[in-house]
Parts: sequence; C-alpha cells; structure tokens
Amino acid sequence: MKFKQILKKIKSVFFPEIWCCAVRFGKDGDSLLSGKGSVFSVLPNSYRYWTADPFVVKENGKYYLFFEMFDRIKRKGLLGCREISESGFGKMRVIYESASHLSYPFIYKKDGVYYIVPESNKSEELFRLRCVDFPLKWEKEKVLLHEKLVDTTIFTHNGTDFYISQRVSGDNVFDRIDLFYDHNSVIEECPANPVKKDLKTARCAGKLFEYDGKLIRPSQNCADGYGAGLNFNEVLELSENTFKERLISMVLPEDIKLNFENHFTGIHTYNRTDNVEVIDLKIKSEINILNFVGVIFKLFKLFF
Repeated sequence: MKFKQILKKIKSVFFPEIWCCAVRFGKDGDSLLSGKGSVFSVLPNSYRYWTADPFVVKENGKYYLFFEMFDRIKRKGLLGCREISESGFGKMRVIYESASHLSYPFIYKKDGVYYIVPESNKSEELFRLRCVDFPLKWEKEKVLLHEKLVDTTIFTHNGTDFYISQRVSGDNVFDRIDLFYDHNSVIEECPANPVKKDLKTARCAGKLFEYDGKLIRPSQNCADGYGAGLNFNEVLELSENTFKERLISMVLPEDIKLNFENHFTGIHTYNRTDNVEVIDLKIKSEINILNFVGVIFKLFKLFF
C-alpha cells in the first residue's frame, strides 16, 4: 500500500467525514428544484452522533424527521428521529439499531401503518420495519430480499410497488439502477436490470415527487466524488420491464442558501412533505475524542 493511501486510510479512521441535516419551512412554489425559497436551517448534531439521509413525514399536525444517526463510538449508523417545527426542533432519539450499519430510512405509510425500509447492505439483506408506536418504536417485520442493495426507494405506480435500488459491487462503484417490483407480495426483478448505467445520476437520493406535472426522482452525483451534488431527474417510463428518465437539474453544495456561513462540501439527500424540505450536508472533519474511543471499541470487539 502506497504512503498516500496509508495516510488516507488513517484519516478516514480517526477523522471520518461528518454530515448534518438542514430544513426549511417554505411557501407554495418554493423548491430546491426551482431555486426558489428561503434559507435552510442547519440542525445541530450531538457530540456522539452526526446525522444524514433525512426523510420528513407529517403526523397529527406535527412534522417528524427520520435520519441516519451515526454513532462515533460504535462506528455504525443507527436510525433516529426528532420532531421539527418552524420554532425549533426536538431531541434526537434512536428508534432502531441492528448488528450492522443502517442508513437511508425510507419511510412510508400504507393502509394506515408506517414502515421503514433502511439501507442495510452490510447484513446482505433488504428488510422492512413496522411501526409499533409512532414515532419511536419499530420492529423488524420482514426480509424482502437477500441482496446487498443501497438506498432503496419505493414508489407506487399504477397500483404496483416499485423498488428502485442499486446492487453493491465489490469496488463500491455506484453507477447502476436495479429495478424490482411487488407481485402478489413477492419481490420480482426487472429482466432488464440494470435498467440504467450512469455514475453521475444513478444512486437514489430521496423519495420521488411530483413537480409541475412531472414525476421527479432525486439522485446523487457519484461521478465527482461522494456527496458531490444532487440531481433531479424526470421519470419518463416506469413498468415491470422498463425504466427511463432524463436529467433536468443539478444542485451543488454551494447552491444551498443557509442560515449561517460555513463551508459545506457535499450534499446527497433531498426530501419534502408539503412545503417542508430537508437535505443533508457534509461538514469538514474535526477532532472528536469519541472517534478515538470508537477505534478502541471496534478493536475490542474484533479481538474479544
């Protein structure tokens, strides 16, 4: 291993990248896609946890943010939640933890019940959580696929639930879309997989949504580095056999208007409910003693 590679590895262990979430309560017509809207308010992380992959839902008149909660000590992602409003935000709470890393808590409601399908490729399975007591209590209900998939995004179209996802390759190149669909409660695979190959626009970045009569799929720009930017793609065709889309807009970290000056170097998730928009932002790495504690914790688990 070359010296520069060794330094890069050491830096990633002791000074890992950090993310945070941001939110704005906008007005009709505001959208990151259109460039209209006020500033985003950055939500603070805690000393132990940083956050990413935000999803927002409205329940009983209140807005709740669901996100990855990265534990610096355990060195893995957990699933978290906090209440948000125009006047402030609630405490971060862990809602679910597994033996392996979790992120991208894709949350949806069906037949009056909330479910989360998290990114769980380290466990080599895609599973679903069922809400037992909203918003804090969840239980693992079902394994959907025994696959290594990232950032699975569900969308119902013409009565069929589609799973837009991406198989993880050994070299972690995120340049493809793999499409699955629910057929009589069995997840089937699109015969044309991968339905798209493009490092710049493939990897999912949030829920699909309608805008100006178009169906929009947010995606990540992985061609210029992890978290290099967001894409908004118009979905043109979606069926059990086909998937087609076209890129209509790109957003870079420097395009985001924030409530204070800081140097954010990445963005890779966008979601919205009503006029509430949420994103995540990459922060410059900083010294945190818990990063060192986490290394010791991981070595202890490895050898004992």
